[in-house]
Amino acid sequence: MSTADEQITHHHKRFENINYEDKHLVGRYFEGCTFYKSTIKGCLFEDTTFNNCTFEECDISLIKFKDTFISNLTVVNCKAIGILWYDTLNPFSIIARNSILSYSSFFGKNLKKIQLTNCTAREVDFSNCNLSSADFIGTDFLGSTFSSTDLRMANFTAAQNYQIDPAGNKIKGAIFQLPAAISFLDSLGIKIVD
Repeated sequence: MSTADEQITHHHKRFENINYEDKHLVGRYFEGCTFYKSTIKGCLFEDTTFNNCTFEECDISLIKFKDTFISNLTVVNCKAIGILWYDTLNPFSIIARNSILSYSSFFGKNLKKIQLTNCTAREVDFSNCNLSSADFIGTDFLGSTFSSTDLRMANFTAAQNYQIDPAGNKIKGAIFQLPAAISFLDSLGIKIVD
């Protein structure tokens, strides 16, 4: 739990090599801050705001949120495994590049124009999300769930291992690339042979 002598509001600060592992931080405000090469694994953020912040080369796996607001969060070269992003307050926005987001859930979030590029997003739940106009270039979606998901105009160029049922999702105008796009045939119950 945070103590009274710790600073509550942080504007445009750079935090390097900090260790917030398994801490409980309450009532913090971070504006334009950068966390670099830090361990924040398992931290509980309660009544906290992250606005225009960046996590770079950090381990933020298993972080938890209670009454926390996240806007324009950028995650670069991070390990962000097992996070229940749906626990954040709305609106919520994130950009992730070259990061591991596996075993997480964005269930029900409005993530229009989200950018998850060159990431590993295995076993991630995107059910009931608005991912329209999303950028998923180069991301691995092995085992991820897309159910009642809005994927209109989403870009899956060079993405791989996704299983998307066209009947159970909105995909009009989305961009897919062969050979990964052949996965659409799985939902039809047919086999293709050489």
